[in-house]
Amino acid sequence: MQNFTPLEYNNKGKIWDIDTAPNGIVYMAADGGLLEYDGKTWNSFNGSEGFTRSIHVVSDSLIYTGSDLDFGIWQKNRYQDFEYRSLYPFREDMIDLNEEFWNIHQSGENILFVSDYNIYIFRNENLTKISAPSRLTDSYSVGDSIYFSDEELGLLQFDDLSLNPVAEFPDDFDYEISGIYHHEEGIVLVTYDSGLFLYSDGNLTRLETPLSRILENSNVFSFEQIRENYLAVGTVQKGLYISDMDGNIIHYINRNKGLLNNTILSLHYSSNGQLWMGLDYGISSLNLNSNLTFIYDFRGDFGTGYTAQLKDERFYLGTNKGLYTSDWDLLKNDIEFYGFNEIPGSEGQVWSLNTIEDELFVAHDRGLFILNNNQLERVGTQQGFWEITPYGDYLLGGTYNGISIFEKSSGEWSFLKRMDLIRGSTNQVLIERDNILWTNIPNYGVIRAELDDDLNPTDRKIFLNDIFEGADPYIAKNDSGVQVVTDEFEYTYSPEDSSFSTKNEIAFHSGPEEMMPWIYRSVSLNDEYEFFPLYNGFALRSLEKGFIENSDSTQLIFRQIEAYNNEESIQSYPGETISHAYNNVRVEYLVPNQQDVLYQYKLNGSESWSEWSAESGIDLINLDYGDYELSVQAMKNGEIFDRSTLSFRVAPPWYQSWYAYLLYLILIAIGIYLLYLWQMYTLKKHEKQYLINKQQSLREQAEKHRQKMLQFEQERLQEDYDQLKMKLREKTIELANKAKENEDKNRLIEKLKKKIEKIEQNSESSKTRWNEISNLLDSYSTEEDNTFEIQMDQLHQEFFQRLKKNYPQLSSNDLRLCAYLKLGFNSKEIADFLNIQPSSVYINRSRLRKKLELDTEEDLHDFLNSV
Repeated sequence: MQNFTPLEYNNKGKIWDIDTAPNGIVYMAADGGLLEYDGKTWNSFNGSEGFTRSIHVVSDSLIYTGSDLDFGIWQKNRYQDFEYRSLYPFREDMIDLNEEFWNIHQSGENILFVSDYNIYIFRNENLTKISAPSRLTDSYSVGDSIYFSDEELGLLQFDDLSLNPVAEFPDDFDYEISGIYHHEEGIVLVTYDSGLFLYSDGNLTRLETPLSRILENSNVFSFEQIRENYLAVGTVQKGLYISDMDGNIIHYINRNKGLLNNTILSLHYSSNGQLWMGLDYGISSLNLNSNLTFIYDFRGDFGTGYTAQLKDERFYLGTNKGLYTSDWDLLKNDIEFYGFNEIPGSEGQVWSLNTIEDELFVAHDRGLFILNNNQLERVGTQQGFWEITPYGDYLLGGTYNGISIFEKSSGEWSFLKRMDLIRGSTNQVLIERDNILWTNIPNYGVIRAELDDDLNPTDRKIFLNDIFEGADPYIAKNDSGVQVVTDEFEYTYSPEDSSFSTKNEIAFHSGPEEMMPWIYRSVSLNDEYEFFPLYNGFALRSLEKGFIENSDSTQLIFRQIEAYNNEESIQSYPGETISHAYNNVRVEYLVPNQQDVLYQYKLNGSESWSEWSAESGIDLINLDYGDYELSVQAMKNGEIFDRSTLSFRVAPPWYQSWYAYLLYLILIAIGIYLLYLWQMYTLKKHEKQYLINKQQSLREQAEKHRQKMLQFEQERLQEDYDQLKMKLREKTIELANKAKENEDKNRLIEKLKKKIEKIEQNSESSKTRWNEISNLLDSYSTEEDNTFEIQMDQLHQEFFQRLKKNYPQLSSNDLRLCAYLKLGFNSKEIADFLNIQPSSVYINRSRLRKKLELDTEEDLHDFLNSV
């Protein structure tokens, strides 16, 4: 059984009607609209504004619903989204109407929408209305027949054109009819609170069956016939009853047995074996194909079942709370609740139960016990036993710390000793054959040993848990030998090489999904039933088939195709061409509303299939362009039962599409034309450049010739300049020498003049004559000196003018010194010219540098040449 609270299906309120598509997807009429459930995902859709009361599913893409003041049709578009269209002709004019459509039926191509006073027949987009004779209290689909219950005319049947009377009820028959089914003797009416009535040959008779008697006070709200063999009745206060066609109760399900509540508003049996129940709060689903019976402790009577034994038609249950017992017949599903009695003194954890030599051994956390006349008798004083295994005349007990050995003496079991060399919590003790012992120590590993005659382990071999992948390894034994089984793999021991050489992945688990971890193992009760530990309860599996045989209606379907990239996703549909921009494709598939289904796939006819997985979807990443075919197959209980194929296409990227190739041709043509134009342009450009280069070459040649001529002229001028400079130097030297001579003459004359003056002082008579001679000498001396200066000024006229302009403080001697320095005379030569010592030349040069305001780093000669 599965339960769904309103929170799980988007709080859509109460579920008033349920129907199933041929592929197994379930649809529901709820207060909040249309609900869809595929066994994995809930989807809701909004159509009309009123509460949705009824539903009829033609397929998973065509659905009819009725609601308050409306009815209409749901159809899927190519993206698998439902779109609603109202068919009610008076939807826009509802002031004087108050129709609620609680039932929808199909008769051939006719779809009937039923309210209290009208029947609307929809066929080929045409709508026909049939008015009720008085008031229709309900309507029923039974096989191919559709019946109506009228307040005045009784039971009517629809014949595709009109309503025909079937049964006129007696005046005293004022019962509300909740359902109808065919019986070999006539028509059976299921009433709200008066049981079952058979209508046959005009007579109405109350049926005296177990079901009828129970329903007389049960307030029947919903009814569903399960194939041709069973009846399901939903009540307001007592839950669900399932009976055979003779009214014998087979199952009674209520809140104590797992329903969310006892008020069942709607019932629907789908062809895949699921019985769906719309409750006053929530939804429940009961798998009638299953051979599992789940017994939960909703009342807190016994706790979580760990282990069980069936002995003398008594069922013994070991739980986390203690040891409980019940009559085996009371575990059938036709009673209100299961009755369990606690064994006195058994409080605590009961880990395992074993029947050995017709005695029931109880492995308890407080020790080892034997149940005798509903009383526990202690064996030994040791604490904490996991399980007991017989070995010859002995018992081997796995305890919280090693293995305890018991022997039987005088009909009584007693403790013998503790086995050496095995320590730790030993929750499994298994004898493979003869004297081969296997033990399991959780969180440590598995030990294999041989027992000698003194029950001591020899030739021990330890297999640590690290070598086993998966959680909760435990030891199992079958025809293949000894295995260590985890939740993922099965390892088979090989005696030849003393190792677990074979490793097989576990494709599916035979137990129920709710089963506790592997350390809590199933127990075979007898040849017909197997026990499974569950949280807060336990499960019993009949080794025969469920009371409803599995049908072939289950099919594998593709639910969604989503193409996406790193930024966004789009919905696609089978056969569509997907843009290359969305070349990551997510495909979701499943077998609707089926549990324990494994899937595998292959793409584009690959020879190898993927590994089996419970994952019902696949992401195909970075698909190249082209056509793809995805094949998926489904397996349940080790049997492949369906296969489906999906085809789709990924478009090439835009640069590889036909219009891209056309664009490429156009661009190539344009490119060729542009290349031609470019070549023509380049040719003209080259021609123009050739002319320019030619002209440039001629200009360069002319310029080179001009430069060469200029060079020749410069060389000639330089030669003339050098000659002039040489002449100037020579002339300057000549003038300097002449100036020196004049100075010598002037000094001589000056000496003569002084001597004459002395003579004058002595000779008064010749004074006049000597004056004349003296004046003549002065005049000569002055004329000679002015001549030198005039000649120097003429030779260095421009040079002296520039110096005098920039440095007016320069004397004539300074100018002469500048001229000598510019012409490159050294200090000794200048001293000779000036008739002074070379040291005086140095002093004069220093004075000259100051007058010229030169820095110490500036060269005087270079400065004078630059003036």
